[in-house]
Amino acid sequence: MRFGFGSKSSTPSPSEQLKHIRVLVIDDNDEFCQLIRGLLEPDRFDVVAVNSPVKALELFSQDKYGFDLILLDYFMPRLDGAKTFEWLRKLNPNIKVLICSGADELQLRQIVTQYGINGYIRKPFNINKGLDLINKVLSESTAGT
Repeated sequence: MRFGFGSKSSTPSPSEQLKHIRVLVIDDNDEFCQLIRGLLEPDRFDVVAVNSPVKALELFSQDKYGFDLILLDYFMPRLDGAKTFEWLRKLNPNIKVLICSGADELQLRQIVTQYGINGYIRKPFNINKGLDLINKVLSESTAGT
């Protein structure tokens, strides 16, 4: 906000109007959830991190159109990433999902192809490459709708 004589109007500039992007992180590793939150929140992302796929599905079912993207761990106890993904897509067929996993590259490509997931981020990852992929997936979602 600017004050003083001759200041600009209170209408935000186009850069200030950038939409905050809501991201749901589903990962049983609390440290990874905190890392993602710390990396994304300063860059126009609102991050909700949940360490249980069951709790995440409960949350998502109450707000299934309120998230722009889901970062989903593939290997989790009780409910793995594949089953979680299937439930997410039943609730919102258009939700964009990126798998986050330490699995090998070939396995991740097979998972993405088999389930029709939007892509993957291999752990550990380079933040710039991760952000590039997130932005690419999000821009595809707006271009396709």
